[in-house]
Amino acid sequence: MNVIVIGKPKYNITLPLEEFPKEGSKIKINERLEITGGVSVYVACMLAKWGINVYYSGAVCADDFGNKIKSELESYGIDLKYLDTDYEHKSNVNYLIKNKKTGTSTEIYHDNDVFTKKYKFDFIPDYIITDGTDMGACNAAANNYPTSKIILFANTVSEEFYNLSKRCSFVCANMSFAKALTKMDFEFNRSKSLVNMFQKIKDLNRAEYIIMLRERGVLYTVNRQVKMMPALSVQKVDDSNSGAAFFGAYCYGILKGYDMDTIAKSANVSGALSLKTIGTLTSIPEKEEVFKLIGIDESKLVLSSNEVSDANNMPKIVEKNENKPEDASQNPNLEKAELPKEANVPIPLVSSSENKEVEGKPNNENG
Repeated sequence: MNVIVIGKPKYNITLPLEEFPKEGSKIKINERLEITGGVSVYVACMLAKWGINVYYSGAVCADDFGNKIKSELESYGIDLKYLDTDYEHKSNVNYLIKNKKTGTSTEIYHDNDVFTKKYKFDFIPDYIITDGTDMGACNAAANNYPTSKIILFANTVSEEFYNLSKRCSFVCANMSFAKALTKMDFEFNRSKSLVNMFQKIKDLNRAEYIIMLRERGVLYTVNRQVKMMPALSVQKVDDSNSGAAFFGAYCYGILKGYDMDTIAKSANVSGALSLKTIGTLTSIPEKEEVFKLIGIDESKLVLSSNEVSDANNMPKIVEKNENKPEDASQNPNLEKAELPKEANVPIPLVSSSENKEVEGKPNNENG
């Protein structure tokens, strides 16, 4: 299986502060964290760490930060034959102000508008994974390899992302993208509204969708059923990589051919675990811990085909009868997909079956 990740690497400089600074203030700190970042880099490293052979396509600059990014990718055993080097610009740098009290981060991103020019590969990818940060490379890959399945992290509302999503087999979307796509709002107290939203997605797009709901959990479909998986409660330390960890586990499950319930559970747990560690690649969860927490022996999983039907043959989500109750537990078209409760969980991670507010939630744009 040939898997290539396309994106735009960047270098993260994290500044942990006791609280968010006031305008005009001067603050002295004794620590800072420097590490390679970017959703595409995170996912490529996470997949490699979880045992998937990965190629990476992107552009790095020929400066100290660029060399560190390349060295980090090499350390994970990622094939970099399609990594471009730019000699004219400085590396993309993402400055993150970390609020220690809340675990939230504020990002200031320097973008050098450098993109890869390596559009041709010496193989036909089975899967193309992208966060859409190098849209030219994504569209070129889609044009050059029409049989490849594209997995998109859709966390940006733009016409470019919308057009690319129509060419994808799988889309991991945040709430903003789903709302813009359907022109519908999330009404969590009305299950029919959530079913209608997914019906609208199916009508507009051939891709299989999963939607990250931040503090409310995950929304996805299985066998014409819309399912909501509750969010997980963790002690949040750093919220800047939750979406990337979620997407990484989502991609892993698709590549392995697992059923969507298993994929959603592993992605949900991975996103939560990443909240517990400060930093980018340092927050990649251990695969064994993820599957242990969801109560699944990966060696015994039955694989599914993960084949996406033609848009005209896409199964429809049947709306519930108006006379049936709105409660998700009684509605056959909206189910709550509960996680198993571990008797001796080694970390403070619990299932929230009532969709209560939780401390751990992804960043608005990254998740």
